[in-house]
Amino acid sequence: MAAVVAATAAAVIGVIAQPTSASAAPANPSSLLAKVVVIGVPGLTWYDVKSSPELTALVDQSHVGSISVKTAGPHTCPVDGWLTVSAGTRAWGSASDQPCRELPAVTNGKVADWQTYVDRQAEHHTGAPIGRLGQTGYPICGFGPGAAIALAKSDGSVANWQPEFDRARLASPDCGDAVVDAGALPPREGRAEARQNVARLVAEARAAGGWVLLVGIGQELANAHQQPLVAMQLPPDNGPRWLTSDSTRRPGLIQLTDVTATILKGRTPAAVDPAGSATTGPLDGTEIHFTGDRHTDAAAVIEDRLDTNERFEQPRPVLFAVALTIVAAEVLALLWFVLRRSPASRRTAVFALLVQGGFFVGVFLSTATMWWRWPSPGFSLYCVVLGISVVSAAVAQVVLKRYAFLGLALAAYLILLVDGVLGTPLQVGSMFADGPVIGGRFYGFGNSTFATLAVGALVTAGWVAQKLIDKSRVQAAVAVLVIGGAAIVVDGRPGWGTDFGGIIALTPAVLLMAWLTWRGSISLRALIGVGAAGVLVVSAVAFLDYLRPPEQRSHFGTFVARLLDGDVADVFIRKLQMAVQFFAGPSGWAMLVAVVFCMLATVLPQRVPSESYRAFYSSFPMIRPTLIALSTCGLVGMLLNDAGVALPAIMVGFAVPILVAHLIASHRPATVSPEPHLVQES
Repeated sequence: MAAVVAATAAAVIGVIAQPTSASAAPANPSSLLAKVVVIGVPGLTWYDVKSSPELTALVDQSHVGSISVKTAGPHTCPVDGWLTVSAGTRAWGSASDQPCRELPAVTNGKVADWQTYVDRQAEHHTGAPIGRLGQTGYPICGFGPGAAIALAKSDGSVANWQPEFDRARLASPDCGDAVVDAGALPPREGRAEARQNVARLVAEARAAGGWVLLVGIGQELANAHQQPLVAMQLPPDNGPRWLTSDSTRRPGLIQLTDVTATILKGRTPAAVDPAGSATTGPLDGTEIHFTGDRHTDAAAVIEDRLDTNERFEQPRPVLFAVALTIVAAEVLALLWFVLRRSPASRRTAVFALLVQGGFFVGVFLSTATMWWRWPSPGFSLYCVVLGISVVSAAVAQVVLKRYAFLGLALAAYLILLVDGVLGTPLQVGSMFADGPVIGGRFYGFGNSTFATLAVGALVTAGWVAQKLIDKSRVQAAVAVLVIGGAAIVVDGRPGWGTDFGGIIALTPAVLLMAWLTWRGSISLRALIGVGAAGVLVVSAVAFLDYLRPPEQRSHFGTFVARLLDGDVADVFIRKLQMAVQFFAGPSGWAMLVAVVFCMLATVLPQRVPSESYRAFYSSFPMIRPTLIALSTCGLVGMLLNDAGVALPAIMVGFAVPILVAHLIASHRPATVSPEPHLVQES
């Protein structure tokens, strides 16, 4: 059995570490040599393009896309955006409790209050080397206050800069690339005139030669509703197509740090290494290029971009409404069952609990309906997810009856396996996706998706192993390794799930479950061996990914690069801060208490005040290994993942309702024997 575990681990490493192809389209050849003129416009949305004939006219002359302007802070004010361009990684510029302020002035060749911004990076552990772009030594010209921030050196000094745009200066040989601040668009009055000014700047910049990158830089107000902003590259190479980058791996989507990587690509390699160094750290972005089919209809492109905004903006707000509806229905159904204990109340309670399990299927299948193109997208998403949740529960109950819980777990497992292999099209834009507005993840599985996959995989593996265990414990353990291993491969393989934290949590859980299936118990020595095997798998995957070229690395290889550069302290601190932020309010502590009680129930079943659960726990050999594996995965994920207690809480939200539904549905009241005198009389 140990040999089987080792062989399975080797297979997992081999499949996960297979090199993935680079983006479908090569980088623009012209971008390596031609003048690059970046025109930054805080607040430039696709609604502005739709409302402006001048900007609409640029669409068919450009590679187009949307840009995520998420930075390190809670707001993305113009200063945050320009500092992010300066550093090439997400920076923190504005104060979290203050509105967006005017950009600092340049006095005596230095950006005012520069040290404040340097201190802010240290205070919030962003690790952002602001001043990197200005240290290149390449003659990059700057125009406007935002450009001064982007091109300032590490001490805040700025050269080759002018407060106003100068077309003649831009066209001069002394001006290599250029950064132009077109000014934030005013929220209301004067916005139309500002849009015309942006179009004029684009025309004048194009006349200087090279190509122009018109991008949103940040939000004009601290409390503005964040959305992906406009990105255009003019003139287009090989016809107008869709902008993308290896950092997002999504056609039509780039991120703010890609702007820095694009300017630096091919420039002064002795001064700046795009892969990073011990002093600068790696860039968060990669060079912008194009992909996909040509587009020739400006109106259709604009509508596509507006639809995309809806797709990324609606899911998180609607998530609360859907969850509240399902939980309210569960509470009412369970209250009725507790008070009445009638067959009808029992069926209702079971179905309500199964609907919550169906929610973890509906979250992903809803994306296939393209709800964002329907009328009232937010309400449409609410109805679609609820509808799929109800239908999934009903189908599982009708087809599988008392095994309805298995149907929902199996459905989630298979859906996410397929979705991962296809590049996660169902997860992107779903309620469980950290979309470009949040900026947490542009490709691969997020924490919520991983939690769903983990529950689906472990429950499915437990059921299959139960069918095999009477015949052969070895076969049952191999089934656990195969089913769990498939989830690990899909979750962890770069280009598929690309989930570093996920395989850290799932690998030891699968190995522990397989061992318990094989031997029935585990010694301290074996437990240490299982843990070491999990660490080996994760480390091997990360190192093999690091061996790829920097632009092809995923989160795994990037982490190793930072580790070797001694640049992980800030990363660990930020991850820890993200994990503990859930305890800022009572909800986080409530989640922790619930998670701890659920974990204790898997190892101390006799202490659970439920006769049905105690009987269920000992009714089949595979129940204990499955529940312990779920707890192990949740515990490791909570301790080592930036999601903290939220990860096991999501697992509990999927696993507990379907378990309770199974217990209620399987419960059979004891038959009451008739009184002796009644028997005699009869």
